Amino acid sequence: MEPSKRTIYEEELQALRDSFRDRAPAELSKEDVLKSVRLLEAAKFEAQKKMYDFVRTQRVAPQMINAVIKVEKLKADDRFFNETGIEEEDIEPNIKRLGLEEDEEFKAIIEEFKQKSDEFLASKKDETAKILAQASKAREAMLAAKAKSDKAKAEAAAKKDAAGEEGEGEDN
Repeated sequence: MEPSKRTIYEEELQALRDSFRDRAPAELSKEDVLKSVRLLEAAKFEAQKKMYDFVRTQRVAPQMINAVIKVEKLKADDRFFNETGIEEEDIEPNIKRLGLEEDEEFKAIIEEFKQKSDEFLASKKDETAKILAQASKAREAMLAAKAKSDKAKAEAAAKKDAAGEEGEGEDN
């Protein structure tokens, strides 16, 4: 997903979460929030790598990928809570409350994982191009084999028709 679309998606999702929130978010210290952000960003990066491999190996039908992503998100949230005792949904309100969007330490964490993500995707770019080229070659080979088979069938049918017409002419 493009970063701008991802941002919009995350903001809309957060607004939806906030609208359903039936408890006040726990107030966290700056240190707890920064530690949590680092853990969440690391989890996102690991999920990105896992999903890339998952999609690349085509272990499930493409329409199932979004369902797998949702399940992985739930598992990651549970792991996060088990490790920290903090609900993932409490982080964003505390970032806003503490004004961390403009905090240099917060920005550094976000930038660190953005850079890791960009490097990962760049390293996979050549691999992806190679996979797409192989898939294209395989598709072309299948189409050529089908065309050859269709041509052979058409020639056989034409011979049969020609033989049938000759046989009809001999009966008269």
